[in-house]
Amino acid sequence: MADSNKNNGGVRQFVDNFDASIAAAFGALVKATKAAGRLGDDIAFHRTLDESVDTRLAQASQRTLSMANQLWTTISRTPADASASAISSADDIAQQTAAGTWTSGPQFSLVTDAVDTLLERIDMGLDAVSKTPAHHLRSTQSAVGMQSAAVVTSVARSDVRVVHAQNMPRPQLQFKDQVDNSPSTPFAWRIRAKPHARVPLDYGLPSAQVAGSTLGQHLQTLGISRPGSGAATPVQRRSGSPEINASQLADALGHAVALPHPYEYEITHYEAPSRLFEEAPAQEPGAWDATPFAFVDTEAALGAMLSHLAGAPEIAIDLEHHNFRSFQGFTCLIQISTRTHDFVVDALALRDSLHRLNNVTADPQVIKVFHGAESDIVWLQRDFGVYVVGLFDTYHASHVLNMEHHSLAHLLHVFCAYDADKKYQLADWRIRPIPAEMMRYARADTHFLLYIFDRMRNDLMKRGTQLVGEDVATPGLPHFGMLAGGIDRVQSA
Repeated sequence: MADSNKNNGGVRQFVDNFDASIAAAFGALVKATKAAGRLGDDIAFHRTLDESVDTRLAQASQRTLSMANQLWTTISRTPADASASAISSADDIAQQTAAGTWTSGPQFSLVTDAVDTLLERIDMGLDAVSKTPAHHLRSTQSAVGMQSAAVVTSVARSDVRVVHAQNMPRPQLQFKDQVDNSPSTPFAWRIRAKPHARVPLDYGLPSAQVAGSTLGQHLQTLGISRPGSGAATPVQRRSGSPEINASQLADALGHAVALPHPYEYEITHYEAPSRLFEEAPAQEPGAWDATPFAFVDTEAALGAMLSHLAGAPEIAIDLEHHNFRSFQGFTCLIQISTRTHDFVVDALALRDSLHRLNNVTADPQVIKVFHGAESDIVWLQRDFGVYVVGLFDTYHASHVLNMEHHSLAHLLHVFCAYDADKKYQLADWRIRPIPAEMMRYARADTHFLLYIFDRMRNDLMKRGTQLVGEDVATPGLPHFGMLAGGIDRVQSA
């Protein structure tokens, strides 16, 4: 009973001092995250050298394990559930293979379930407490596209912005392409045309028929079929743009197979533009208020943006993704910047039209600049059928340059003296209309990125010349080919 009263008292103190409690909780989380990030990969080695280090790490591990089990006990329905699912060691959560890679342990799902349960309870608590003026929470009503009103809640007088939507219908219910999470469904292209093709869309396909197979039936439901077969083969029209027309697809060994990457040949045979290897003065980003900005959420606005992008030698791209309570997740925004304009594209409203971006993203002469493109590339391909041929990733460049940190926020600080506001990094990007502060956050991700690209490209050129003793940008020299090949390998990955 005493412990129960003590816990209730702690909860009451937290609620009565909500702003300070939230700030303290996030401060402790940030401190712990930074401390964990400073730990090296050779901890086991240092533990063997210093007994005190080994002892302190063991004590810290035990405290963490104890807190995790206490947390699970708190949210378990019965004591039996808590006992049966207790975590006995770190190996229950993550295990290192002989190859040095990490894989999830037997109790990993316990942690994810616990976090999901806690977040749901926090969400319910915020909904309840937002109605209480004493906690300094303010709510504003906003519409979400064609959906019902959403509530955006933020915590006043703190460094935390809890931006979420209340009672929002799922945007994916409005998607024309119905979400299919079944593991047996083969991959099929979302595109019917292939801009900037060097080989036909059916390049690399086996020649066997797939009529009547799982893949053939799936393709037929997508409108990719040929008369009398129930399946199709995309082939290149010998004049004009390559489009799906007719012929054969393949079914290896009688089983459904996934179609190959439609731009695999173009990516693996990519030849970077020579200007990528030319040192040039960095172009300063335009002043924020003086740079034209457009929120693109209509077909007309999309067409106008594409007309502008058609003349750009390089563009900066970033995405905002939503995956809370969604198996695959989906892209909500695409930010694009040129040297003179900024765009934020409503990827929910224009989901079925964004394949038109291939006219720019698949052009090998246009340099696409990302920061940490690994997930962005997957999302572009999965959600819109948008493929990128030729990119420069500032995240990988920061590693090559041995920078102290590799986040976009760090690059903005170093190269642009701009301190990014990361308060909205975990915001709900389904919200429509987008609050002004969130729009500013999204726009900033690409507004400065081309200038950062200029600076990093020049630094890479200087570093390469210093390392090999000659100008690495001279076409025809082995170093030029090696540098281009390195970029190609990063791109194809």
